[in-house]
Amino acid sequence: MKWRVSLNGALLVMSIGLATTATPQIVVAASGDNALSTLTAMRISPERTAGFRPALFAVWRTQKNSVRSVANVVTIKEAWESGAWSWNAVKRKRFMNDVADTAVLAAVRATSAARRGGTDPARWRPAATQDICTYIDGWVRIKSKWGLAVDIREFTAIKNVLNRQCRTAPAVTSSVPATNKFPTSPTSTIPRTTTSTSGTPVVVGSALALLQLVRVENEFSSGYDRSLFEHWRDVDGDGCDSRDQVLKRDSISLPQVDPISCDVIAGDWISPYDGARWSNPSDIDIDHVVALKEAWDSGAWSWSSAQRRAFANDTSDNRTLLAVTDSVNQSKSDKDPSNWLPPLQSYTCTYIGNWVAVKVRWNLSMDSSEYGRIRNLLQSTCASLDIAPIPNLPSFAGGAIATVTPPASLSPTPTSATATTTNVTSAPAGQITPGSYCSPVGAIGYFTKSGATSPTTYICSKTNAAGEPYSGGRARWRRA
Repeated sequence: MKWRVSLNGALLVMSIGLATTATPQIVVAASGDNALSTLTAMRISPERTAGFRPALFAVWRTQKNSVRSVANVVTIKEAWESGAWSWNAVKRKRFMNDVADTAVLAAVRATSAARRGGTDPARWRPAATQDICTYIDGWVRIKSKWGLAVDIREFTAIKNVLNRQCRTAPAVTSSVPATNKFPTSPTSTIPRTTTSTSGTPVVVGSALALLQLVRVENEFSSGYDRSLFEHWRDVDGDGCDSRDQVLKRDSISLPQVDPISCDVIAGDWISPYDGARWSNPSDIDIDHVVALKEAWDSGAWSWSSAQRRAFANDTSDNRTLLAVTDSVNQSKSDKDPSNWLPPLQSYTCTYIGNWVAVKVRWNLSMDSSEYGRIRNLLQSTCASLDIAPIPNLPSFAGGAIATVTPPASLSPTPTSATATTTNVTSAPAGQITPGSYCSPVGAIGYFTKSGATSPTTYICSKTNAAGEPYSGGRARWRRA
């Protein structure tokens, strides 16, 4: 069966069978409106969750359109919570039967409507980029047309999607297999997280499954100095340092920028941590979601200065740096989720997802309390949380990047004194022997003593634990 649907200037040609595993072929022409501009003009308000009943939205019984049989793009429950609670019955009936807008659901499989339920784009989006952009565009258009509000979590999710994936309207034909969906339960297959040199983002899914790839170990709590992370630098050579880049990116209006220095002079920001609105950049801190000291304690102590610089200025993934209320950022300090969560509870799951994504992307560890708190949240409050695609690490030069295999807490306990180390360029093979020469500097190894139940972490270093250089300037394995 073919449906040809016109949606406010976007042309959709759908070829979809009646079976639930049908694969749609989508051709999207450029839309005439700017969804991001429309979004920034919308009212941001908490949802009103009480009083909803489906019967409040009457359906025209004479309507026979099979496309409409799927669902509304903006569900009636979402509409109620976003402002329709104040409408009269006639307006709610008109909304329920606005064919021009609800037809966009042809871009989503019939089974997706059931999987989506009554959620907004902060909790559910189609799997394919072509579908996502069409869906988000329709969502924004409908909410704007009907004067419906967005809450802060919904606003942030939509804005991120529009910035990352929908800068230009899709203009390609895409075939989306039914199996290309994110895992829907913690028992799903653990997603791939290995980056490549192709620039293709890694598709991940269940946050709980992704968490299982994080190694759990005690933090390395000595030696940190903020100056070890050269931050607020122009690492991509565009003339703007990373702080100003984030201020420009996260402003919900067009920011005022000094054309010479690239300093952001004014804008409009909504802090995702507390929902506060600001127009003066001096009220805004740029938060490292995983704080610099937390990164150091979790593995960055073994990084090269180039890698620490890249992390401190990372604007290649919006989850690493965020524009937030300065006082809230100060209250967070360098705490992990076992000691601090955003005061805006509706942002908790997004924050946890960001935290896990950053730690996985940069191969950072978690301590047991941090891991346990996140796991508990992902098994309860945030049980349905999915992680959006993780892009490759930003490019940087200088120094080796040491990555490690999970220690005994996440993998079978070694039965002999063995260790594995992996390095981007080279790595020592086989077992390590404490005190022996090693290469490259900064690599990590594990050694399990006879009778021990867990391995001890070692680092390849040119100095001993007291900071004294080894003779001959050669590196040796010593305890981390």
